[in-house]
Amino acid sequence: MSRKTIIVIGLAVAVVAAALVFDGVSRRRAANSGPASSQNPATTAPAGGAATASNAGTGVQPAAPPADTTPATEAGQNAAPGADAQAPTDDNAAAAAQALVVPAGTALTVRLSQDLGSKTSQAGQSFSATLDRDVVVDGQTAIAAGASVTGTVVFARPVGALAGEANLQLKLVSVNVNNADLTVATSVRSFGPPIKGKNKVGKFFKGLAKRAEGDEREVVLDDQTAYSFTLRRSLQIQ
Repeated sequence: MSRKTIIVIGLAVAVVAAALVFDGVSRRRAANSGPASSQNPATTAPAGGAATASNAGTGVQPAAPPADTTPATEAGQNAAPGADAQAPTDDNAAAAAQALVVPAGTALTVRLSQDLGSKTSQAGQSFSATLDRDVVVDGQTAIAAGASVTGTVVFARPVGALAGEANLQLKLVSVNVNNADLTVATSVRSFGPPIKGKNKVGKFFKGLAKRAEGDEREVVLDDQTAYSFTLRRSLQIQ
């Protein structure tokens, strides 16, 4: 083999070896560049803890999440709407359950706190009294004895020469329960001995006879005497 041939073969082998070395270096660089690029942090991090983890090695502080600006009072109002709406309903139901109704026809017995009379009282005059007995409904005391009562003189007529028999008519208008005056409607009660007669003329002459004999008297209701009045309409007690 000639010297020239040997030189050509040597150059060919050197070129092949250099190509193989260059290819190996390129592969190693490509392999190393992949993990390195995957470890680089993203410039724009998603919200939350992902940005914090990726920036741990760089010293860059992540942006703080936005604070909750909902007022505490608004949050409390929206927390349990059902509970607030239920409370008034329960209160109304309890109030309705506690209400007592005194039916019409119930007798209210009162004790007068002043003197009244056919001669001394006038129509439209108010008078005071106190409830003499408890008013009981379904086993419960609706109005306790001692409650303040107000009444009105409906009619007052004294004895007179031509006026006929003396007469006094009263009714109750209110009763105080739990520091509140409740309006009541009672029947009118009439006091005074009626003169019996078939008609007005007969009553008139019989009245003259009684006055001549001195039998006709004024109607006098003394202080602390008790009388009963009947409710005409029902009364609700809270």
